[in-house]
Amino acid sequence: MSRSGWADPAAYEHMRDYEASEFAAEYLIRNDAFAAEADLLTSAMITPGELIGPPDFAGRWGARFHSCR
Repeated sequence: MSRSGWADPAAYEHMRDYEASEFAAEYLIRNDAFAAEADLLTSAMITPGELIGPPDFAGRWGARFHSCR
């Protein structure tokens, strides 16, 4: 969806059955500051299975991700 179409109800039809966590994920991926910080974290070398992101990242964004590497 382009930013110019944000007011078009059809642009959100795919979200009709979203759970709360899915709406939260949509918010995060559309937030430029979150995306920039997440890009920095994912570019770091991570041990497989390690919990990534500093504690303040989790506190600021309410999200914590496990490495898939």
